[in-house]
Amino acid sequence: MIDFNLSSTSHIIFTMLCITMILFLPRLFIGRNDLSKNILITVIISLILTNQGMDFVREGYEIDNWKLGLPLHLCDFSSASIILYFFTKRKEFFLFAFFAGISGAGMAILTPDVLYSFPHIDYIRHMIGHSMILLGVTYAIIIDHQRPQFRDVHRVLGVLTVLLLLMYPINFLLGPPANYWFVVEKPPGFNVTDLMRDAPYHMIDVYMLAVIVCYLLYVPYLIKDRVNKNS
Repeated sequence: MIDFNLSSTSHIIFTMLCITMILFLPRLFIGRNDLSKNILITVIISLILTNQGMDFVREGYEIDNWKLGLPLHLCDFSSASIILYFFTKRKEFFLFAFFAGISGAGMAILTPDVLYSFPHIDYIRHMIGHSMILLGVTYAIIIDHQRPQFRDVHRVLGVLTVLLLLMYPINFLLGPPANYWFVVEKPPGFNVTDLMRDAPYHMIDVYMLAVIVCYLLYVPYLIKDRVNKNS
């Protein structure tokens, strides 16, 4: 087994392949029949659920602590949200997956919380599982023509704030080593929190960054709307 290295060639290549799939695979289904689209949706949901199950087994069984394997991380909420979107087509679920998924799962792909690099199964399931969240989002954008509005940024940030505050009592009640949403300690490995203050004050910086990222995610739509308005 090869210890994970953020700058390794295998990780860079695998990440680029995931990003390419996320951006371009849904375009292949434009104009396809419902059966083809439903097959893709089924694959996305199946891989998300497979990742969730394997993550629980890894944390709860292999590490032998069920407190670490509960589906309470931000990406777990994003996974549930995109699955619910596919079943209901409700825009609220898309919006949560869009803002929380792109920021959370995007960071998870760029800086994975894994011990070993490719081709370890834990690395592969982590990368594919989080990529499926983003693939679900791009599917909704490209195939279903979903998009956020400016007011949606505030709405999703409000929901995320409530969920974040709930994580404090949840982690307290579960007790160590529970660290959902990484509110107790910074996530392991090299990531953006290394540039932030020490725990628990890092969450102030994380929250500020999340707000900035959510607004930045809307900037392309803001530019597009203004261009269309002036054209």
